[in-house]
Amino acid sequence: MAESDLQLTDERADDHRPVSHSGDIAHRIKEIFESLGRREQDVAREILRQYPISALCTVAALAERSNVSTATVLRLVQRLGLNGYAAFQEAVKTDVSRLLETPLQRLSAQSLDAEPDGTALSHFLESTARQLQECHDTVMEADFRSAIALLANPRHRIYCAGGHRSRHVAALLTEYLGVLRPQVQQIEGPSEGWARYLLEMNAQTVLIVTDIRRYQPSLQRFSTLAAARGAHVIAISDAWAEKRNFDAELLFRMPSSSPSPIDSHCGQLLLAEALVGGLASEIGAPLHDRLQLGEELSRMQAHTSDPQSSNCSET
Repeated sequence: MAESDLQLTDERADDHRPVSHSGDIAHRIKEIFESLGRREQDVAREILRQYPISALCTVAALAERSNVSTATVLRLVQRLGLNGYAAFQEAVKTDVSRLLETPLQRLSAQSLDAEPDGTALSHFLESTARQLQECHDTVMEADFRSAIALLANPRHRIYCAGGHRSRHVAALLTEYLGVLRPQVQQIEGPSEGWARYLLEMNAQTVLIVTDIRRYQPSLQRFSTLAAARGAHVIAISDAWAEKRNFDAELLFRMPSSSPSPIDSHCGQLLLAEALVGGLASEIGAPLHDRLQLGEELSRMQAHTSDPQSSNCSET
């Protein structure tokens, strides 16, 4: 056994912040990934490969699948700020339980922690502020730039599709991106009819999908089929999503926890607006002409009013 496997601490083990919120095991691993040793990174990759299922096993099984010693697994657990593998397992199970919660279950749990002093608004705003900071910490600049490059390519046609609980995010993206550039369309109608959109998809297609837990299976299947036809898939989801769920080229895991029983879309909406702003900056000066023409056409359209039904009746 290598000496590096036996050593439980090293010069990089200077960050032991404990996990503190749902989905935080996977998020925390990504945070510290670059600071991990090579063997620790092997364990991290194995955990993230199919999290949380991949983490619901014994320390020996995880070590064997990662091709490292159990000491290396325990060292990674220590780096996560957890006191032993049992604590790691409990944290993973908490993530699983949180993933499976229904809005009713969350409401019941949150009612026990309700603040009696009437500060519900400030509590909600504080939670939102924390989410904004999480967005800053979570989104990789390189991934964001890659997404902007895909959206800015004039040869690309863009489609936006949203799950049951994220359609409004896809609709916002469709509207705003359509202001900035041509060939932007929203996937609409029952999923049984989405095959007609797939017919048009190829390597010149960018598909943006927005979905959060209790995911829509038909959307994930659609995304996978689009990727198989060569489309570049950008997925905007939550802390539990994996690229394989959507066969995504880029995946943005946005925070979605909320003091209310309903998951928050603050993170998704923030990223959507950031993509719009980033695309506008990337297009630059040519965007002025498009926006000016759009305003002129809007004024021309405003001069045409549909006759009122009361004025159309025959006497």
